[in-house]
Amino acid sequence: GEVEHLIPLYALGVFTSFTISQFAMFTRWQKRREPGWQMGRIINLTGATATAIVAAIVTITKFESGAWLTIIVIGLLILMMRAIHKHYMKVATEMSATMPVDYRQIAHTVIVPIASVNGVALQTIAYARSISSNVTVLHIIEDEDDLNRFKGKWESANVDVPLVVIESPYRALIKPILRYIDEVKRQRPGDTVTIVLPEFIARHWWEHVLHNQTALRLKAALLFRPGTVVTSVPYHLERPARASA
Repeated sequence: GEVEHLIPLYALGVFTSFTISQFAMFTRWQKRREPGWQMGRIINLTGATATAIVAAIVTITKFESGAWLTIIVIGLLILMMRAIHKHYMKVATEMSATMPVDYRQIAHTVIVPIASVNGVALQTIAYARSISSNVTVLHIIEDEDDLNRFKGKWESANVDVPLVVIESPYRALIKPILRYIDEVKRQRPGDTVTIVLPEFIARHWWEHVLHNQTALRLKAALLFRPGTVVTSVPYHLERPARASA
């Protein structure tokens, strides 16, 4: 390769950086007026002017030799950094709490979606009841047979928690749950709605493919909803203990 073609790119980038830094120091002296600011601003303004002249000369004389590429890249970088700065400034002005900052003012409404009545679901309900006394269990059914099977297991478990059953004939899970959460938030606008999810954690990474990732999909759907807290109660499959010799 002919490395001399990189010289215009290097020269324009270096002298542009020098110009920006020198002018930034000149602006700093002007604003803060610290001791020695009068001489400092003259030195930095002189340096910014000299490097700007060199950068202009390189741009004009080496434009077709590759300087145009540096101009485009620097322009895009400036636009990108200004957009990032604007985003951070906007975030700083919008950092307001969506929930009370005093814990005594927080009223919990806890919803526990479960697929079946088993040990994982029961431990999740127990955890939810330790957070609040206002707990509702939510179950999505497909048809009447599914409802009868679930109610039989639910009554056998003897769980003293209100149960809400929603019929979804098209096997949809996420949308009915989200609609129910929206309805609860409309009825209790001052409450903090907490969704407690039982989450199955497989023993090996490849075993996750074999199981339905409903909890993960529901967490993703609730991520952008303000005033909604999502808590996972993981159930880990333990490795079988080796028999002692």
